[in-house]
Amino acid sequence: MLNNLSSVGQQFLANLQVLQEQMAQTQAQVSSGVRVSKPSDDPSAVGDVLQLESDLGRVNQVTGNLTQVQGQVNTAETALQSATQLLSQAETLGAQGANGSLTAAQRATLGDQVGQILNQLVSVSQTTFAGSYVFSGDQDTSPAYQLDLSNPNGVDRLITAPATRLIQDATGITFAASKTAQDIFDHRTPTDALAPDNVFAAVNSLRIALQNNDQPGITAALGSLKTAQTYLGTQLAYYGGVQNQVASALDIASKFQLQDQASLSQEKDTNMATAAVALTQEQTNLQAALQAQAAMPKTTLFSLL
Repeated sequence: MLNNLSSVGQQFLANLQVLQEQMAQTQAQVSSGVRVSKPSDDPSAVGDVLQLESDLGRVNQVTGNLTQVQGQVNTAETALQSATQLLSQAETLGAQGANGSLTAAQRATLGDQVGQILNQLVSVSQTTFAGSYVFSGDQDTSPAYQLDLSNPNGVDRLITAPATRLIQDATGITFAASKTAQDIFDHRTPTDALAPDNVFAAVNSLRIALQNNDQPGITAALGSLKTAQTYLGTQLAYYGGVQNQVASALDIASKFQLQDQASLSQEKDTNMATAAVALTQEQTNLQAALQAQAAMPKTTLFSLL
């Protein structure tokens, strides 16, 4: 009989410990706001939690990459806007030089000004963002061009690295987001000859014609400059399109982030209303158990005699 009483007492203590552990777990979930902080909290939810955390981490990385690219693309687009304005200034100077009443000295002065524009265009080709040269392709630690008026296009080509990097959006689709200075300012034919729409060459040819007081050359250079302006416009339009593409990709990534965060919260975070009800019920069960134990007859050795 004494052994039976001992078993009842041990069972009560075991049940009491279970109730207290449940209460402690519920209280921890309420105070932390997290329902699943370790696998034992809900083994059936662990797989979904880990997958959602992985998905969210990937989308966050994509968002970071796209934000970085957006800065580079915006910088490149602004640089090409400046280049477009510089070509317009060169055209204005060339039109002045085409005036038959100008002297050779006056045209030479205009030629010097066009040379300054060429120098500024080279500076545009050396535009940087966050320490990287945005028009240097895969070799973005170095500028692609420097001024060299002894060359037909007025510049030295320092590197020939292509722009092969692709950007991935949140759906896994990749797209190109940049061009090189050679693509934009120093367009070449398949044989590496200067193309008719070569921006550097058009400006340099106008500089040379003005300085040489060469009226037919000035007229021809203005024609080349027109062709170069049209070509540069297409490059500017390209970056405008990339800006739209990056903005759209960021919008999609943001929606993915919100979806993943909501799903992860549903799986992992504490439902405060449900937890509050559970905590109240656990407290009630504990109180009832203690009251029931207190109401049990106190059997002693003497009562058994």
